[in-house]
Amino acid sequence: MVKVVQRLLVFACFLLSLSLKAEPEQVSHYKVATEADDVVTRVLFDAVAENFGVSIQYVNYSSFDAILDSVAHGKSDFAANITYTPERAKLFSYSRPTNIEYTYLYGLSDTILSDATVVGVPQDTIYEALLEQYYPELIQVPYQGHEEAVSLLRSRQVDGIVDAINQLKPMLLEGFDAKLLNDHISIKPVSIVSQKGTHLEELSRFADFIHSEAVQKLLREKVALYQFELRQTALRESIKQLPIDLEKPFTIKFESIFPYVVYKEDGSVEGMTADIVLKSCEILALNCQVISKPNESWESMYNQFIQGEFDMLAPLTISRERRTFSHFPQPHYYPTSVMVKRLGYKPNVYSHVSQLISERIGVVKDDFFDQMLTQMLPLKELNRFDSQQLMLDALLAREIDYIAMDTAMLNHFLRLSELIPIEQDDAIGEFYESELSVGLATSQRGEILAPYFSRAISMLDLEKIVAHYDLRPDWRTALEYEVRLATQTQAVFIFVLVFALGVTLYLYRQSNTDNLTGLRNRRSLQVKYRQGVPKDLAILYLDINKFKQINDTYGHRAGDKVLQLLSLKIHRVWAGRSYRIGGDEFILLGYPTETQLTRAIEELSALDVKGEHFGDLNQVTISVGVSTKRERSVSLEQALHLADEDMYSSKQASRTSVEPNPCMN
Repeated sequence: MVKVVQRLLVFACFLLSLSLKAEPEQVSHYKVATEADDVVTRVLFDAVAENFGVSIQYVNYSSFDAILDSVAHGKSDFAANITYTPERAKLFSYSRPTNIEYTYLYGLSDTILSDATVVGVPQDTIYEALLEQYYPELIQVPYQGHEEAVSLLRSRQVDGIVDAINQLKPMLLEGFDAKLLNDHISIKPVSIVSQKGTHLEELSRFADFIHSEAVQKLLREKVALYQFELRQTALRESIKQLPIDLEKPFTIKFESIFPYVVYKEDGSVEGMTADIVLKSCEILALNCQVISKPNESWESMYNQFIQGEFDMLAPLTISRERRTFSHFPQPHYYPTSVMVKRLGYKPNVYSHVSQLISERIGVVKDDFFDQMLTQMLPLKELNRFDSQQLMLDALLAREIDYIAMDTAMLNHFLRLSELIPIEQDDAIGEFYESELSVGLATSQRGEILAPYFSRAISMLDLEKIVAHYDLRPDWRTALEYEVRLATQTQAVFIFVLVFALGVTLYLYRQSNTDNLTGLRNRRSLQVKYRQGVPKDLAILYLDINKFKQINDTYGHRAGDKVLQLLSLKIHRVWAGRSYRIGGDEFILLGYPTETQLTRAIEELSALDVKGEHFGDLNQVTISVGVSTKRERSVSLEQALHLADEDMYSSKQASRTSVEPNPCMN
C-alpha cells in the first residue's frame, strides 16, 4: 500500500512538472511613442522586438511635443530619436546615442539652405538652436504640425522647412522636394528615452544591441530604401498629373560607344548611360522602348533626332549649339577630353590643341569632338569617320596622327589590349571637361519630362554606376613602379623603413600623450580600457580646486605651471598609469597597497607652488576621488563615474571646510 502511494505521488509530481514547463513564458510588452511616418523608430524597435523576444506596440501621436508628453507621464514606455538637453534630462532617462537624426530641407526643387532667407522650424526642437549656430542670418518661423508647415510653404511665407525624416513622406506627396541636411549642419546623435528612472536596464541593453554592426547596416539600408521608394512614388504621382499621354511609348536611341552604351547579343543594352536612362525610366514608370540597332551610325541617329523622329538620344554631350534642338536633364558624368596619338609619336612637341595645325586629326562625324575641334581649329580640315573603331584603326594604320576622345574611352581601349600602341599626349594634357547627359526632343513631351528625368537621375547612386564602368587600367603605372623599385638600393630601402617606423612611433606617442604634462591623454585611456576595468584596479580621480580662478587671477601661464607641477608630483608618488583627461582633471590607475594608496591621496591632495608666476600663492588644493575593490569588472565609463562621485564629495567637503580663497597661503 505504501509503495502504491509513493508511486502515485511520484506520478503527480511528474504531471505537475509537465504543466509548469508547458506554461508559456511571460513576454515583456512595451509601448513606443512615435509619429505615423517615423520609419527610424520602427526599424529600431522591430529589430529590438525580434532580438529580445519582446512585444512592441506603436502609439502614434500628432506632434513631437505629444510624444515627449506621453513618455514623461508614463503613457508610453519609450520614444526614439530624442536629442539630449539638460531640461529634458529632468524628465527622461536617456540611453547612449543610438543613431543620427535624418534631417531635411523641404521646399521647391531648387531650394538650398545657403540661399534661403526665411525657414520654418518645428517649435521646441533642437533645430532652432542649430540653425541659429550655423546660419545666424536665417529668419526662423516656428510651426506646429505638418499642415501648418505645408501652409507656410504654399503661401511662400518661408523658403523652406527644416524637419526630420518623419515629414519626408507627406512632404514628397505634397509635391515638395527634400534635400538631406546632415552634411550641412552638425546634428547631435539621438537616443531612446524613458520616463525618468524607469526601464534603465532596457535602455542599456537596447542601445548596446542597436550599436551592433548588423543593426546599423540595417538602419542605413532601410532608411535609404524608404527615401528611394517615397521619392519614386512622389515622382510617379506627379507625372500622372502631366498633360501628356503616358501610354504612348517613349522611344530611345542609344549610340554604341563604350563605356556608355554596349549592345548585348540579345539586343538589350548596358553601360553607364544605358543603365542610368533605363533606371530613370523605371523610377518614372514610363513606357520606354529602345528602338536603335547596334550597327546604326551616329550621323543617322543624330539627324533623325534633330528632325524629332524619336524622343531621346543618348548619350549626348551638352553644348550651346545642341540646346537649340534638345532639352537636357542634369549631367550624369563629366568626362575629360584628351588627344591620343601613337605610342612614342612626337613627345613633348605640343602644349595645346591649337598648335596641331600641321597634324592629321580624326573625329567621328557630327559628334561632340567634331564640333569642338572645328571651333578650336577653324581653318583645319578634319578627317571624319563613321565610328570610334574606324577612327582608331586609321590612327594605328598611320593614316592620321591624332584623335580626340575622353579618358573613359581611352581606358576602354587600353583595357581591351594592354599592348595597343596608343597613348595620351601628356604635354597637351586634359584640355576640356564636358557634361555628358541625354537629349530629349524639342517637343512638348520632351520639355515637360526633362526636369523629371533630372529628379530621377539625382535619386540614383551615380558614383557607383560610374565606377562600375569607368575602370582605369594601371598596368603602365605598375610597370614603372617595378622599374623604379628594381633600381632602389638596399640602403635607401632601410632608410625609408627606419624613417617610417620613427614617424609612426612619433605620431603614436603624439596621439596618445598630453603635450603640456607629458602624461597619457584621454584617447590613450579609452583605448587601454575599452574592454572594461578590472574590479581590483584602483582609480584615483584628481580635480584641481578652483582652477579657473587661478587662471583668472594669475594668468594661464600660472595655470599651465600648476598642471606641470602636479604631473611631476604624480610621477614621484604614483607607480601606476596616469592620464590627463581634461583641463584640470587627472586619472590614476594601479594596484597600490593600502599604505601606498593612503600616502598617494595625502601627497596629491595639496600642491606647493612658488615662483614669479604665482605671486603670493603658496599652495593649491586638489580634490581626490577613489574607487577600489568593486564587486565586478565594469566599463570604463562606470568606473570613472564611481571615482567622480567620490571626488565630487571630496570637493564639496573642501568647499565647506576651506575659506573661499582659491588657494591656501
